[in-house]
Amino acid sequence: MNGLPPLRALHYFHHAALHSSFSAAAEHLHVTHSAISHQIRQLESWMGKPLFVRSNGRVKLTSHGDRLLLSCQQAFSELRSSCENIRTGLPQQIRISCAPSFLAQWLIPRIASFYQRYPEIEVHFQPLTQVPQLRSEHVDVLILSQGERPEPGIDATLVSEDEIGPLCAPHFASQLQAGEDLATMPLLHADTRLHAWSEWAATAGVSGHFNSGKHFESLTLGIQAARNGLGVLMAPRLLVRQELEDGTLIAPLGFVRVERATWMMTKQSRRHDMEISLFRNWLQDAAQP
Repeated sequence: MNGLPPLRALHYFHHAALHSSFSAAAEHLHVTHSAISHQIRQLESWMGKPLFVRSNGRVKLTSHGDRLLLSCQQAFSELRSSCENIRTGLPQQIRISCAPSFLAQWLIPRIASFYQRYPEIEVHFQPLTQVPQLRSEHVDVLILSQGERPEPGIDATLVSEDEIGPLCAPHFASQLQAGEDLATMPLLHADTRLHAWSEWAATAGVSGHFNSGKHFESLTLGIQAARNGLGVLMAPRLLVRQELEDGTLIAPLGFVRVERATWMMTKQSRRHDMEISLFRNWLQDAAQP
């Protein structure tokens, strides 16, 4: 037996499942009801399992049918996208919205491997936006760190559980042995994450006042300031992996997990779009520790 059933049977099944009706599928495909029914019976025979429950002239997917429908949606969506791009000669593209710090500290240093793997896909980076712009398809992918789970109707892939900790240049290591030592050290703040120090203190169980110190308009600038020895910055582990590896920053007190996570989000109806699926797979690989 071949690894796949006949493509026509899958095509007919796809439409019958979407319409929950053999008659509606037949009308849409301009074939007879019996042709649809015949192809479905052949497909069920090939699978060795029922795909529909038939009752009072109506049909409803079984659990196996539900699973096959999801696979068909993904496969036909990718085929449709590829054929359209080949036919029109239009370049494939994906529009990604994320925080400037995530873009500068994490995505840009790694995106070359995505280009190498998929040179036919153009990546366009856009300023950080919110879920409504994702729903209206002004962007294709939104990467966001937030405390609550993504909204209904949004497909979300976990990139990383957020962990934060105090970071400093190596020469501060001897001065920072415990949380209490922070009271005598210069602190750095990113204005885009004004509550980061209090969030860490509450989670780590460290008491003290963490409001003083120098402010920077972005986390990226704060990271550069910390690297250059201006003080101690609170930042997520995800965004300073390279600095920790090359030793330009250290985390003497380690990291604590907070009630936030970084998600890759896209519109539920577009989760199987080829460019989005390829980017999701690459992102999950790149995000592995």
